Amino acid sequence: MDAIAKASKMINSVIDSHSSPLKSCRIRHLTESCACGEAVGWMKKLLGKGVREISMEQENHYDLHPYYQDMEYALKDLGQTLDLPFEVFSGFEVLELKNYLLKISPFIDTPQILKCLTFNNVDMSTDDLRKMLSYCSSLGNLTLKECNPIQKVEIDSPSLKVLKICRMFVCGIVVSAANIEVVEIDNVTCYRGRLVLKTPKLQVLCSYHDLKNSPFVNELLKTKEIIETSSGIASPQGSNIGNIFENLVTLRIDLDLGNVRNLIALSFALKSFYHLKNLEISNQVNDDLANHNDGVYDENEDECLPFPKMLFWQRRELCECINHQLKTLYIKGFTGKEFEVEFVKYIITNAGAMERITIWFADVCLWDEVIATVCLLSYPNASTKLSIILKPGKKYMERIGGSFEEWVSSLRL
Repeated sequence: MDAIAKASKMINSVIDSHSSPLKSCRIRHLTESCACGEAVGWMKKLLGKGVREISMEQENHYDLHPYYQDMEYALKDLGQTLDLPFEVFSGFEVLELKNYLLKISPFIDTPQILKCLTFNNVDMSTDDLRKMLSYCSSLGNLTLKECNPIQKVEIDSPSLKVLKICRMFVCGIVVSAANIEVVEIDNVTCYRGRLVLKTPKLQVLCSYHDLKNSPFVNELLKTKEIIETSSGIASPQGSNIGNIFENLVTLRIDLDLGNVRNLIALSFALKSFYHLKNLEISNQVNDDLANHNDGVYDENEDECLPFPKMLFWQRRELCECINHQLKTLYIKGFTGKEFEVEFVKYIITNAGAMERITIWFADVCLWDEVIATVCLLSYPNASTKLSIILKPGKKYMERIGGSFEEWVSSLRL
């Protein structure tokens, strides 16, 4: 008996011999198990045993056959398609599929309990994804990760509550979900102006992008574009999307606090955040961005303001969010540059409901700029409940674990 047959026999034996109730199961198998239909057979057996949470992973087919130019046809020829009946697909409460060319058929109205679905490196067409989601009437949580064959993400789901799109290259994203509460966009490359979010009940928005390591910085979907489009500042042409931030409670973003154009977008968006309680910012300071002609860095950015940029936050009009709603501010990667300090000063002196400000410094900081930040502690607080916490750089904490004062002293050595 060869190694493949032994592995298959072992998986069947474990499933068949398990007598006690099973809640969840994770299977990682060879590609041959798709060709002979065993992978689907295992899922059917587990469904029959009452399993409600399942994770299926095929060995990474992209590494197995690098000589194929067209991977989709290659996988079909090799019989590595996971041909999954819809009643099996929708019969689990939690389902994760990784490294598959996926085919689901037929799409029929059947009793289903699928609530949480994760596609990780799954190959399927845009039309099949849209059709599949239209039949998933109980789906509340959807994660799409590295599913790059999906050219456009189109989602129309009344049941969806959480959507995460991670590390994908798409032509556009259109989400129409009346009950969605959480949207996370993590390192997604998308054509400019092709993002449409119709999510009136959105409460949590997360926007992350790695400007230093992404090979496609120009097309990377950045926080500035997301908040401009979603707040109605710069909606796609012909769109009447309006403001989707009316119910937003938490905003987690990557943003360069030293870039005027980013802050203009943020300040306008704050006026749309009528119920924002929590603001978390990862400060994206990158001196190399001047080499990218993508609008993130602009040597003439001062020209977009009628006054010196250091007066930006002093000239901002107050809004409901700042005056009465915002309670927590968390910033990591803080360097103590003047523009960053002015932003925190604006919050300290104007946020009447603020309870806590936490600042994690970057690993590389200058002593005088850190001291300038410490001076913020002496400014009058608009909120009597405010506490301000300053923390050293992450690497310092991992290596030494000393106090903030000790870290500041070490900067002078």
